[in-house]
Amino acid sequence: MEYMYLQQRGLVEPGSVGYSGAVERQRPGIASANRPRSGSFATLIDQVLDDDSALDALTFAYAELEEPDRRALAHAVLQDAQNPTQALLALLAIEESPTLRQRLIGLIGRQGGLDQRAFFEGTEAQGAALLIQSLPGREPEGLRIAWKESKIHLIEIESRTDMEVCEGTSAVAVAEAAETLARLLWQHIRSGGELPPGAERFAWFLSVR
Repeated sequence: MEYMYLQQRGLVEPGSVGYSGAVERQRPGIASANRPRSGSFATLIDQVLDDDSALDALTFAYAELEEPDRRALAHAVLQDAQNPTQALLALLAIEESPTLRQRLIGLIGRQGGLDQRAFFEGTEAQGAALLIQSLPGREPEGLRIAWKESKIHLIEIESRTDMEVCEGTSAVAVAEAAETLARLLWQHIRSGGELPPGAERFAWFLSVR
């Protein structure tokens, strides 16, 4: 139940936060896990790192697809590219769907292209946290959350210029912060609480086990 609420709000991916009940079906063709890495598509992906026209061709093709096919193309990039981070970042830059943006950020994170830090103080009953993440070539941004009596009373996104680590907070492992925040966010959403626009960009934090 807790997992499904967060997934519906775009804050976790299927199979994340320690749950394994949701299994995404594999699409045939370009997204097939058994498809060999070969042909013109793999060649195009390899050219993306050094050829702007190849990168433009990839993003143009991606923008013309329907949402299920954009998802499949992103996974094909992940499978075929020797270094998929730059191509995935290009797709992220033009993707408007919050769900697919979350998915792309997750894929980039799995490639080690997402720098994350977490600062935390207090307990599940009362405390505050600041989650900071940055993608290659982009300014870092933060998600600040504060709660009292196990209820969130502040949740906002901060730019690099606004971010400040409050006195008393300490750097902690991302997984440690995610364990507490996932429960608090589930309770917040279930009780009708709102999330700030762009909160889905921090979904990868809650996918860390």
